[in-house]
Amino acid sequence: MHSLKRNIDLILILMIGFALRFSVSITHSYTNDELSAINRLRYDSFSDLIEKGVKEGDMHPAGVQVFEKIWSSLFGTSELALRLPFVLFGTASIFLIFLIGSKWFNRKTGVFAAAILAVLYFPIVQSELARPYSPGLFITLLTAWFYHKVLFCEVKKYSNAILLGLCFAAGMYTHYFLFLFLIFIGFTGLIFLRKDNFKLYLLSSIIAVLLFIPHISITLHHLSVGGLGWLGKPDSDFLFQFIFYAFNESWMLLMFLFVLILFSFFQKDREAIFKSKYYWLSASWFFGIYILAHAISLYATPLLKFPVMLFAFPFLILMIAYLISNHQRDKLIVAAILVLGITSSVLEQDLYGNRHLGFKYTAKHLVDWNQKYGDENIYTVYNLSNPNYMNFYATQFGDSIQFDWDVIEFADDAAIRRDLMNRTEKYCVVGYSERLTLPQVFETVKEFYPFCIENYHYDNSAVFLMSKDTVTVDHSTIFEDKSHQQNLGKLKLTAENDAHWIRDNQAFQVIKLNSDSAKKSPETACYILENDRIYGPDFIFKKSDITQFDDYYLKVIVQGVCPAEGQLTVAMSGTRNGEIIQHNGENFWMGHDLEEMLITTSDSSTGIGSSYFAFEIPDFIKRYG
Repeated sequence: MHSLKRNIDLILILMIGFALRFSVSITHSYTNDELSAINRLRYDSFSDLIEKGVKEGDMHPAGVQVFEKIWSSLFGTSELALRLPFVLFGTASIFLIFLIGSKWFNRKTGVFAAAILAVLYFPIVQSELARPYSPGLFITLLTAWFYHKVLFCEVKKYSNAILLGLCFAAGMYTHYFLFLFLIFIGFTGLIFLRKDNFKLYLLSSIIAVLLFIPHISITLHHLSVGGLGWLGKPDSDFLFQFIFYAFNESWMLLMFLFVLILFSFFQKDREAIFKSKYYWLSASWFFGIYILAHAISLYATPLLKFPVMLFAFPFLILMIAYLISNHQRDKLIVAAILVLGITSSVLEQDLYGNRHLGFKYTAKHLVDWNQKYGDENIYTVYNLSNPNYMNFYATQFGDSIQFDWDVIEFADDAAIRRDLMNRTEKYCVVGYSERLTLPQVFETVKEFYPFCIENYHYDNSAVFLMSKDTVTVDHSTIFEDKSHQQNLGKLKLTAENDAHWIRDNQAFQVIKLNSDSAKKSPETACYILENDRIYGPDFIFKKSDITQFDDYYLKVIVQGVCPAEGQLTVAMSGTRNGEIIQHNGENFWMGHDLEEMLITTSDSSTGIGSSYFAFEIPDFIKRYG
């Protein structure tokens, strides 16, 4: 009873941490990555699972995929069943950071660290997903715990060395970035080797290497096919971006922690703060792996992204928690951390909003439209990684969806347009789920299906039902299941409304720019391209010319006569201080070929056709102007 009373703060933190993780795990539907893993569970034999589901079908080690196969065979693939162990891993990580903070520093540090980890949006969401990040976080902290037992505890036990070796191996089977991080942690252990711990540490390393031998061929194959080459190189300020993101992008929360740290420097011997070897060990692990990963990403293969930094994030939290641990009103501080963190995660980050709904509820829309208008009357242009991901949910609604287009690449809009020229269906569905999709695709569909009946958008997902003709829509009958309406973010549109191409909860609308030079210059209004004049006029505008710049995409319309053998490309570039903008060391521009549209839309009497190029201004231009 005394122990229970003494740890009531920790129990409360664990209950809050579990409640937040579990509640979102059953609120949000599966993401693209989770559905990818579920899709690869269909292989019946273990050899097929490894060969097709891991070696060829994924770029992660086999550990989590094999675990999900075993777990789902026992409990199924519902969000509640499949995500529960990942929620438990995330909750157990809160307890582990408390143990480590208490052992390395003091109990206040452990409690503060546990409270911070429990309520931040970043670890909450990563703990709901049935992906490697939650178990990877748990394994990282468990490794740190047994690392301490083997290297620093006076009582030396072979059991701790064996468990450390198992932790190393488990991390190697969980995620390749975690693999790299644990190797980094392992090398830092060499600094603390002595006669009494050398054999134990060597035993741990040998166990890890031996256990990973069966996976070496798979890892070598993954490395041979390019690793994570699809990731972009990290920005120079990646670390600051990550820290801001990890703390909920909340100035309120960051300022609160900063003030606590600032007061600590006035209440405690500043030299004493930095004498702890565990403080410097935490700093070396967090900043060291970041520096190493950033260098590898720049000079070898990109591997840095926010989710993988979750493995190192606890050690930044421990540093912060230790810096504020000398405050006397620890209960008040814990309460403030919990209240501010929960408020920020729920309200600022919209924890229970419409994120991760881009497959389940989109599938519901598609099934409803098939039933209402007839699937034979609907042509479907939908960009997603695999139709099985959407049909995982469509089957739950008693139907399946046939996609005329999926996995739409950047140059596919021309082929889609050729298809649409011959389609007789009255309706067309266009949308995307968690795949980068150019607005040119939407404009291509709009050319043939100009009227929007319904549209819905979620986090990095959107779906539109377009029609060749105006349609009167009875929005009151769109959803029979009224319980879903509060989460759908439904936008009611009449047939005369223009549709918006939605991405990341922003509506990108088409606006018209009027050029003064075009009005005054006849040459700009009618321009002839010849052998000695192969470049057309420039249309120059400033970022300030567009209101709400971040919310729009641009559509350039070019009308003209183009012979059958002609070629015409419209290109967009940018200058800053008179110099062409550089991106990744190269001059930036993007464009689109227009000749096919001009020819196929040409008027029989005048020969004049119409073409268009729709595009978003890239983020790096938005950011720097």
